Amino acid sequence: MNRKLIFLLMMLVVIIFFVGCRKQADIDNFEETTGNVYAENGLPKDKKITVRAIFPVAGHGKEYFELAVKTFQGRFPNVKIDVHWVEEGSVSFSSRMAALIQSGDEKGMYDWIYSFDHKLFSELVKMGKLETQDELWERALYDKPDVKMKDIVVADPKALFFHDGHLYGTTHGAKATGLFYNRKLFRDNGWNENPEDWNEFLQLCEKIKSKGIAPMVMAGKYPYYFTYGWGAIPHEIGGEDYLDAQYRYRPDQYETKAYITMLERMEEFAKKGYFHPGTVSFDHTQSQMEFLQGKAALITNATWIANEMKEVTPADFEWGFMAFPGNERGVEKVVLLSESKSGYIWKNKPTLTKKWAKELNLWLLNMDIQLKFAQSGSMPVRKDFDTDSEGLGISPSVVAIFSYIQNQDVRFVNNGVRERELQNVEMAKLGPTIQNGYVSIVNGTKTAKQVAAEINRQYKKGLQADK
Repeated sequence: MNRKLIFLLMMLVVIIFFVGCRKQADIDNFEETTGNVYAENGLPKDKKITVRAIFPVAGHGKEYFELAVKTFQGRFPNVKIDVHWVEEGSVSFSSRMAALIQSGDEKGMYDWIYSFDHKLFSELVKMGKLETQDELWERALYDKPDVKMKDIVVADPKALFFHDGHLYGTTHGAKATGLFYNRKLFRDNGWNENPEDWNEFLQLCEKIKSKGIAPMVMAGKYPYYFTYGWGAIPHEIGGEDYLDAQYRYRPDQYETKAYITMLERMEEFAKKGYFHPGTVSFDHTQSQMEFLQGKAALITNATWIANEMKEVTPADFEWGFMAFPGNERGVEKVVLLSESKSGYIWKNKPTLTKKWAKELNLWLLNMDIQLKFAQSGSMPVRKDFDTDSEGLGISPSVVAIFSYIQNQDVRFVNNGVRERELQNVEMAKLGPTIQNGYVSIVNGTKTAKQVAAEINRQYKKGLQADK
């Protein structure tokens, strides 16, 4: 091979190397500007950017996201949010995303993705496909610059941050569970709307029972509704230790003092006759009708209850909410919560595009967008959410929740978060074992300790099958 040919080949290698580096630089870096940047975020005004987003039109509609896109582009005119609306709903959205990921088409992948199911999300994190967004936790809100995200959102940080310690998606909506009641009924009878602890709660229930009204009703046909209220007790008794035991799948968590206390209090409640006699056979509609008709004073349920029952709710009904008071005196009560995480960002995208996608996630916490989200019947996540104004079109059960949490010192817990997926045949039996155990306690066929032992045995089988 002559020297001239060798030289040409060497030059070709050098050219290929630098072209490759340039392409990587396009992804990992963006050119510094001459200072023509937005004061709020330090990003350039003079670079036109398009963020490709995909959004499923599901139960909460698309109006709030349309408002977010419109106002964001109005504030940052050099940025375009190009939204692919999946009008067919969340199932079609999930299928579309799964197919796109399976194809390996990095170029065709969206920059901002509404959501993933948990299993797919975990796999994508392991593969390094998603951008971390840790810095947003410390960022100030756009419409309230003296407040940081971490201090304003109604959320359990353990649920938002993946077990690798990183934030991959943010939260703009949530579901809260606890006890709902009719404030007018309580006010007319002079009943305590804020029992401080378990003993005060029992005193309240005795007064309710003396009026010929069942203190509590639940959808026993679907016993997971029990967890919406009673599930707070182990966290109120066991605190962070119990939450950590759940999170890490520690042995014998169902025979801890925290869990057995919950079952014993359920047993005590049943023996005192505080459950509506139809509780174990009612579905959710039947139990909610008994509650709305004043045949039961309290119901364990979630954010959506007022919207679900708005057609049959009496005109004089006033929605009230309280955390389940299974705590000891002086210990914080717990509101169980599940956050809807969204706004995932694909990692292999230009840096400036990813930065603007993160700004969109922060923008979604603006109060006008949170209000539009609430008007869809959903629960927003800003602790300072204003529910006082009349005619806002917000679900009254959402209003009741915010009226409570803004005036009470409570802890938010997402009790469904685990550090890893643990799926096997034996672990799949754990949920039904727990739910059947609740029913057995309520109908008096088993004691709290018997149920705890059964649940823990099944839990051990699930752990053993995992090994």
